Amino acid sequence: MAGAQLTVDGKTVTCPEGKTLLDLARCAGVDIPTLCHDDQLAPEGGCRLCLVQVQGAARPVAACHTQAKPGMVVQTKTEEIEALRRQVLGLIVSELDPSCDTSTLAFQGSRLQALMQRYRVQIPESAQGDASGEEAIDDSHTYLRLDRSKCITCRLCVNACDDIQGQSVFGIGGRGGDVHLLVGGSDRFSESPCVACGACVDHCPTGALTDVDHPGPTSGGSETDTVCGYCGVGCRVAVTAQGGRVAGITGIEDAAVNAGHLCAKGRFAHAWQHHPDRLKTPLLRRDGRLEAVSWRDAIAWLARRIGELRRGSGPDSIGLIASSRSTNESAYLMQKMARAVIGTNNIDCCARVCHASTALGLRQATGAGAASASYADIERANCIVVVGANPTEAHPVIGARIKQAVRSGTPLIVIDPRSIELAEYAQVHLALRPAANVELLNAIALRLISADAIAHKYLDERCEGYEELARFLLGRSMDFLSEASGVERSLVESAADLLGSCGPVLFVHGLGLSEQEQGTDSIRALCNLGMLTGSIGIEGAGMLPLRGQNNVQGAADMGCMPALVTGYQSLEDEEVRRRLQNLWGVTPPFQQGLTIPEMLDAAAAGQLRGMWVMGEDLAHSEPNQNHAVDALKQLDLLVVQDLFLCETAKLAHLVLPVAGCLESDGTYTNGERRVQRVRPACQPPGEAWPDWRVVLEVAREMGEDWSHESSSEIMDEIAATAPALFGGMSFSRLTGDGIQWPCPEADHPGTATMHHAGFLRGKGKLACVEHRKNPEPPGDDYPFTLITGRVLQHYNTGTMTRRTDNIQLTATDRIDIHPQDADAIGLHEGDDVRVASRWGETRVKVHLSGQVAGGTVFMSFHDAAVHTNRLVGPWRDPESNCPAYKATAVSLVPVGVATKDSGFLVRSDG
Repeated sequence: MAGAQLTVDGKTVTCPEGKTLLDLARCAGVDIPTLCHDDQLAPEGGCRLCLVQVQGAARPVAACHTQAKPGMVVQTKTEEIEALRRQVLGLIVSELDPSCDTSTLAFQGSRLQALMQRYRVQIPESAQGDASGEEAIDDSHTYLRLDRSKCITCRLCVNACDDIQGQSVFGIGGRGGDVHLLVGGSDRFSESPCVACGACVDHCPTGALTDVDHPGPTSGGSETDTVCGYCGVGCRVAVTAQGGRVAGITGIEDAAVNAGHLCAKGRFAHAWQHHPDRLKTPLLRRDGRLEAVSWRDAIAWLARRIGELRRGSGPDSIGLIASSRSTNESAYLMQKMARAVIGTNNIDCCARVCHASTALGLRQATGAGAASASYADIERANCIVVVGANPTEAHPVIGARIKQAVRSGTPLIVIDPRSIELAEYAQVHLALRPAANVELLNAIALRLISADAIAHKYLDERCEGYEELARFLLGRSMDFLSEASGVERSLVESAADLLGSCGPVLFVHGLGLSEQEQGTDSIRALCNLGMLTGSIGIEGAGMLPLRGQNNVQGAADMGCMPALVTGYQSLEDEEVRRRLQNLWGVTPPFQQGLTIPEMLDAAAAGQLRGMWVMGEDLAHSEPNQNHAVDALKQLDLLVVQDLFLCETAKLAHLVLPVAGCLESDGTYTNGERRVQRVRPACQPPGEAWPDWRVVLEVAREMGEDWSHESSSEIMDEIAATAPALFGGMSFSRLTGDGIQWPCPEADHPGTATMHHAGFLRGKGKLACVEHRKNPEPPGDDYPFTLITGRVLQHYNTGTMTRRTDNIQLTATDRIDIHPQDADAIGLHEGDDVRVASRWGETRVKVHLSGQVAGGTVFMSFHDAAVHTNRLVGPWRDPESNCPAYKATAVSLVPVGVATKDSGFLVRSDG
């Protein structure tokens, strides 16, 4: 596109069309001062420091608001302009509170302080500010702090909160000299809707807003460009380390994934890195107690025990579990250890208990078990459907991007039993009955077909199975399907009509679909909608599953699953087997191995004798927790490598200390298939090793000639093992924002939109999905349906976040119940309640919530002391083996109330 040619301070400059004079000046390398402007936000135009003179204009104009036009002659530094700026700045600082402490680190180094030095302006003794009649300092929040004496009401915090996070915490009150900043309804951070993303701090120009990690400029530390180790969004972060420990984290402004934005976990929850509970030396169980041993002794002991089990009971008596928190390189070596050293396909990862249904359903429909779309499609989408996901809590940066897209006019449909935050933004919210995904998605598809609101050309050219699907659905009753789903027919039809009118649609989905007894079928039914609307393989549309752990996508990509090797290659493919023989020196076993649930069943039956668990707390996270713990106790060998002595490690024969995400070198793969470099910001504590080194040393002790000396060399082998997906990847190429697979060649740019030129399986496969009855229906004995999931402040088993100040934001798991249901059984806010299912019971605090519908309750699973997963039963998807966490029948009894249990009258007193 041709640019506008202008003159700035005597120089001819060409600036892209549609830009402002401030943009133009920056194109020319000219510095124009601002206080209320930020490139990430819409122009505010309040401070007037960016005044410039345009030839022919009657008066100076604000550069941030004035559009650049061809032929303009602009002066930015005349004596008149500089005098005006000095005068304007003087007026701004005269409004500061007289108590303003300009010696604080937060003020020193701020944009305001730099401008005061530049223009030789000081706060006059007669300054008029009075901190709005409030106490100047609000430090009521765990992480954030407001010093009203430094606030100039520039509105940057207001705009950042609104336009980046979408939380609307701040406002401006009063008029004239009484204008002041408002924080939430009570004017206190701690009582506001703040989610501690820190965007306000990043954009504050005066140091009025600070956080506990960034009171001001620091010196003597190092800064590392790496990737957040929490959820699968994969935000790039700059980690500051001082004295060998992490001191602070900020987002990287030009990162493709997060553009500088972070959530409370990614920004603040890093104190686990130097927590005293960190494992620092190997621990071997002797006489019933875990005792410290050297790495040499630990490696020799483990290699010997694996060899003994393999010789005595066969290689399939051992199971290995890779970590979705560790690097791709570690995961790759773990599956190589299983297949090439031990000789078993008993290798799995936590994708089994969260995303296995998603991966299988997508692979059946499209040929690839991963996202077809990218996060950038959120801003490009014609319409967004969020189904079975709660992004504002589980994937906050993506949730914020969706909120901003809706604010910009993109229609949103939310499909979720709960009234999650995004439901407030939705044009249509379909609050379905738990475990009724297939009926609801079939109902929407039926409406699309019967209304002829489908993408005929797309279906004819790119898909198969449409005629069968049409006959299958047209034989169903719309009234029956909508009633079975628990959603009014009119709402179903409204959602379908919106989808049919928008063209290609972006489907953002999560564990609410996959963690069901009919999880794979739910994904296939959603893929039907993706193809009926012509969405998959189209920019701005397609399938975008949100991955829970930082490298759950990568662990699956690396082949940590019992039926597929690295790159989702079949063990039955002779070409793959020959390639592995050449690379590994051995052909992997042919027989499919055991999944995690099958390993635990086999352990309980005495068939599986040993397990090596990398970074997975099975005793906490597995469903039917009592069964899982009993199974682990049956093992002759249980090895755990982790950061802390987690619940599973407490049962182990050998515990190995390892490096965490802030101490690791390698790569992670996020939910949009983006492979990014992970770099260590500091060294792990004590004698902790990287996960990949542990596996490497055990293999060498067992006689293998593994020559890897770095994670970079392991990545090179990954590329050779799965060239179709990773052949063009190497550490030298994975700079900045990394590369999205497939990337088959060294000059390939990566793939933002999968299936763009056609489905990997040839044609997309539509499926006739019949509903199956929920195995856990509520009844007289268990009248409520329990849904489990994450909350904003914590992450999975709480191993990391519960060792940070996030515990002050949310102390423990609790049960959300609708106020009417609570009233009916005599429960109040904060009461203790006994929750029981057919599989176990626990005790938890009550929280009254309008987010849950009548007859349903919600619990998170972050606190090991609460034992939420004791309640979840053995049900799993028969195709993917993914457990059904999302619909468990439970009863609730207030603690202290007499109940009848197993024929005896007992008191539910804990």
